[in-house]
Amino acid sequence: MNPSVYLACDLGAESGRCILGTLAEGRLTLEECHRFANGPVRIAGTLRWDLVRLFSEMTTGLRQALTVAPGLRSLSVDTWGGVDYVWHNARQPMLALPYCYRDDRNEPASEALIARLGRERIFGETGIQFMPFNTLYQLSADLETNRDLLGLADGFLLTADFFNGLFGGAPVAEQSLASTTQIYRPERHEWSATLVGDIGLPAKLLPKIVPAGERIGRLRPELAREIGARDDAEIAVVATCSHDTGAAVAAVPAADGADDWAYLGSGTWSLLGLELPSPLLGDNARALN
Repeated sequence: MNPSVYLACDLGAESGRCILGTLAEGRLTLEECHRFANGPVRIAGTLRWDLVRLFSEMTTGLRQALTVAPGLRSLSVDTWGGVDYVWHNARQPMLALPYCYRDDRNEPASEALIARLGRERIFGETGIQFMPFNTLYQLSADLETNRDLLGLADGFLLTADFFNGLFGGAPVAEQSLASTTQIYRPERHEWSATLVGDIGLPAKLLPKIVPAGERIGRLRPELAREIGARDDAEIAVVATCSHDTGAAVAAVPAADGADDWAYLGSGTWSLLGLELPSPLLGDNARALN
C-alpha cells in the first residue's frame, strides 16, 4: 500500500514550521520541510501581524514538501490560540493587518467590558480563563474604534482559519480555535448569542463553526500551478485541531482511556494539564484542562 503524506503548518507566536507527515504501515514519520521566524511588527503605534509574509513562508514550505512528496494528500494550519483574527469581504481576503494580542488596546477594552457585563455573566457563557487579549475584548475594541472597517467586512476569520482560506478552504471557524475566543458556548457548540449581543456585534459577521478534521476545500488551482504541483493533484485543505496547544496534546501517544499521564507544553506559554473525558463534547470526546 502506498504511504499517505500530509503537510502540517504550525505557527507559534515566535516561529513557524512546515512538517511533512508520512503514514505507512501504521507508523507515522515526520520531516521538517521549512522553518521561519515570526513576530509582530509595530506600525503607527500599534502592534500587528505580518500575515502576508507568513503565508509566503508557508507557500515555500508547501513547495518544498511537494519536491519530496508529489502525491501530497492534504494540508492544514494551526496557530497560537485563536484570539487574533482578520476582517475580510468577498473582494478582499484581508481588509487590514490584524492586531497582535499584545497590542496596548486590549487591556483597557477588557477592563471596560468586564466592568459593564460582570465576570459571572461572561464566565457563565464561555467557561474559559479571563485574559485581556481574548477575542471578545479585541472585538469590543474594534466596535469602539474601527466601526468603519466593520462596515466593509463580510465577517472575520481566526488566524489559522484565515490561512486555510487562503490555501483554498471555506471561510469557517474550527471548533478548538473558536473555543479560545471567550465568545464560544462549549455545551452548545455555537457562538454565544448573549455576549455577541452584549457587545453589539452583528451576528452576520460570525463564521460558521466546524469540528476538527473537517475537509473545507482543496488547494486553489492557481496556487497549485504556481508551486509546481502535479496536474492531477487533489490536495485537500483540512480544518484540523487549529489551536496549537490543542493539536499538540491531541497528538500525545497516550493509550485511549489511560488516566496515568499528563502533558507539559512549553512555548511562548507553558501549560501543565490532563486530557479528560468531556460530557460537553460527547461520550468519546476529550477535553483539555
